Amino acid sequence: MTLNPVKTGIFLLLLSGMYYSADSQEVHSLGVFTGFTVPYTWDEGFAKDPRYRVKYNAKFSPIGVHYGVDRRGFGFTFDPSIFKAGQTFNIINIQGGDVGERNINLTYFHVPVGFKLHLIDMSFFKVSFVASASAAYLMAGEETISHADSKLRFSSSVYPALPSGYVVEYDGVIVPNLRDHVLLEKKDFNSLQFYGAIGFRSDWDINENYRVSFDLRGYYGIFDTRKQDYIDRVNNNTAIYDLPGQRREMFVYLTLGFSKIVEIDGREKQKKKQKHTGSQTGPVQSKYQHLHGGKQKKKPNPPRKR
Repeated sequence: MTLNPVKTGIFLLLLSGMYYSADSQEVHSLGVFTGFTVPYTWDEGFAKDPRYRVKYNAKFSPIGVHYGVDRRGFGFTFDPSIFKAGQTFNIINIQGGDVGERNINLTYFHVPVGFKLHLIDMSFFKVSFVASASAAYLMAGEETISHADSKLRFSSSVYPALPSGYVVEYDGVIVPNLRDHVLLEKKDFNSLQFYGAIGFRSDWDINENYRVSFDLRGYYGIFDTRKQDYIDRVNNNTAIYDLPGQRREMFVYLTLGFSKIVEIDGREKQKKKQKHTGSQTGPVQSKYQHLHGGKQKKKPNPPRKR
């Protein structure tokens, strides 16, 4: 009889998984966390536009809820939270001076599900590589621009769309003072976004009941945050402060969490399961017992020999 190596391997894998499940311990954690993001807006139009210069800043992300399961060597996380994305850019005049800012402010609620691979796996301390994916819902979004009276470089393709007060000269366009002028509103952004992330997480069990965690991940937005209607305006040269190109939102997310932990012994759980589903002990009762008033019929004793 020849054994199929594939079926044999699957069978051995299932057996080892059953043994591992019974032998391992699980640590469940439930808590809250807070932190901040360092956003980066990658925009092809901004990259080739002389009017903008990247400015880095951090944004407070107020609250999140954590649930996790850790086993020997790996674990899982579920971390719904509110976070902020969108970058700030300095407005640069034709001489290279800073005359204003363009602010992208996006607030999301997202639900990431992550996998942890424990690089350091001790009873009280863990360092893990984390990979996660999440769906994010846009709660608020706005993009504004502010600048002083100055001369900026505009693409000549947008000259026909310039409003009154913008004066074209040979070396640039004289622009009026603007204060928090809205370029995009929430309705101009897509409501749903998807993010992928990788990073590292450390968990410190300060005692048998509580855990402190630090989580650092880099997130990448899968789709352009702007709706197609606004992208069409950019491509048609009617959005005068934009140049055509794709946009993606990225950010680094650093959080500090505090959780309640509960350790579950896999062997004890397996024993309880077996006890619950095990065979019934004691004398076996007849399925016809109800015909005898709920009592078993006694056999007559044999006559004693004299």
